[in-house]
Amino acid sequence: MIVITFALPQESRELRRALQPLHPFGPPSLDLQIGSASGLPIVLAQTGVGPIATTHAISTLLAFQKPQLLISTGFAGGLNPKLASGDLLLATNFTTPTLLENTRTLLRHEPQLHFGSLLSQSLPAESLAEKSALATTTGASAVDMETASIYRACLDADVPMISLRAISDSAQVPLPVPFAKWFDLQTQRPKPLALLQFLTLHPSKISPFFHFIRGLSPARQSFTRAVLRLLPAPTPHIRSAKSSPSSPSSPD
Repeated sequence: MIVITFALPQESRELRRALQPLHPFGPPSLDLQIGSASGLPIVLAQTGVGPIATTHAISTLLAFQKPQLLISTGFAGGLNPKLASGDLLLATNFTTPTLLENTRTLLRHEPQLHFGSLLSQSLPAESLAEKSALATTTGASAVDMETASIYRACLDADVPMISLRAISDSAQVPLPVPFAKWFDLQTQRPKPLALLQFLTLHPSKISPFFHFIRGLSPARQSFTRAVLRLLPAPTPHIRSAKSSPSSPSSPD
């Protein structure tokens, strides 16, 4: 069995489509769906956003079922200026070392692919100054809020893991809306009214916000396509966000 984790259902939308038919799996509290590739069970799991929700979800999941492999994927914010929106980062610090070379081989034709370290923290990096400071002090290529928690749980459970993220916002672009204005970490729910109020009071943020939202679709296509390449059988084609593939490159 392979488990593929995402923070939110919106991130797994295209993969769920590609792996149809999917069926509910396990305890309802875990929010799991199961399909298959080449006869091997593939489980999609939502962890929630941030380290607290993720730690609880992944610990419960691994106590219920220990997979042969876990693939952690979804969006990340760019810290290295060489990574553009929609580019992929294979996180070398959160991928089981023995899987790195095989993963490089499987993704060798994947466009926009980079290799480097990923930083996980409790909140997103929102401003250009924060992104620049994190890049300088940590050397990380991107930042997310879940992967470190997943990796620690996989280490404890002796589960091999691959970490693959797509850049939702590059190092040169600040988040157009503060995270706290559109998502509640405690309830794990979006805040549409607060978001609307913020955009009403800050009309100059409307265009950057919709540009950011439009960029999520090609980023989602990028990591969906790459994850499908890691599964054991040919799977439905996902359109490339860019027209021509290139060899894997390093951001360093």
